[in-house]
Amino acid sequence: MDRLSSANLCGWLRFKHLTLLTTLAQSRNMHAAARAMHLSQPAASKMLRDLEGYFGFALFDRLPRAMQPTELGEHVIHHAWRLLNDADRLVDDINDLSEGGYGQLLIGAIVAAAPEILPAAIARLKRQRPRLSISLKEQTSDQLLIELEYKRLDLVIGRLTHACQHNQFDFEPLRDEPLRVVVRKGHPLAEGDGMPDLATLSRWPWILHPMTSPMRGVFEAALAEEGVASPNDTVETTSIQVTLQLLQTSDMLAVLPRSVLRRPLESGQYVLLKRIIGKPLNYYGIITRRDEPLSIAAQELIEHLRRLAAQSPEDETRQ
Repeated sequence: MDRLSSANLCGWLRFKHLTLLTTLAQSRNMHAAARAMHLSQPAASKMLRDLEGYFGFALFDRLPRAMQPTELGEHVIHHAWRLLNDADRLVDDINDLSEGGYGQLLIGAIVAAAPEILPAAIARLKRQRPRLSISLKEQTSDQLLIELEYKRLDLVIGRLTHACQHNQFDFEPLRDEPLRVVVRKGHPLAEGDGMPDLATLSRWPWILHPMTSPMRGVFEAALAEEGVASPNDTVETTSIQVTLQLLQTSDMLAVLPRSVLRRPLESGQYVLLKRIIGKPLNYYGIITRRDEPLSIAAQELIEHLRRLAAQSPEDETRQ
């Protein structure tokens, strides 16, 4: 096949081609994809054949009960998602600006950053740009990085979860975070003065982040280092509110960053055990897509984050 060129691709490829690829990747069924796009099945099938003829390789394997993306097809579909998300963002920005708005900023953040420096940085940015629309999504780093990769977020305050991501994203560290064990006031473990070992703690019920999160990884690594089995009585959630409610109404334990616990501890309803789990988490920081320009609003938010991160936590709480 002839070598592809971006100029030729831009002249031939249409958004309907991208939509077919992503819709078919989701449904794995040509009839369902055609129906979702308001096309006849023969028209959708011809469009896929045209795409495969243009690229010179199969994008989907035709299995008896499904359309399965090929290895090369997965790469094309990945870029199709990014291009379509870019188009969605373009439409949203144009509509917002034409209606007198000042654009959008889509932020993803892990729980350690959400109650700490990020709200103060957002407040400073809103004083500068009161009509800027800001959307904040709180999730674990692994999930947020997928959203960032597919251009559903402008930047993430979190952690890189794999070494290979340094080639994909730019990372600027902000802070590290020790993990602490928290229980309700009056919990049997809160009455002693000693530091319970992990073997003792693992026998209690736990509230934990999912296995894919860096926080859970630190917890599991600490258990493995001491030869302790993972708890078998667990609830998995990323919600701080759910975690705090469960702690209040049960004898469960949770492991959370100290910054998340600052205000709950001030209420007197929760107690930190002396045990620190594992080593401090790697620094969390500002993550952006490599080699892509940032909007002015994103740059200003990052500058506020840098200044706040340079302050002590005590100074920060007075913002």
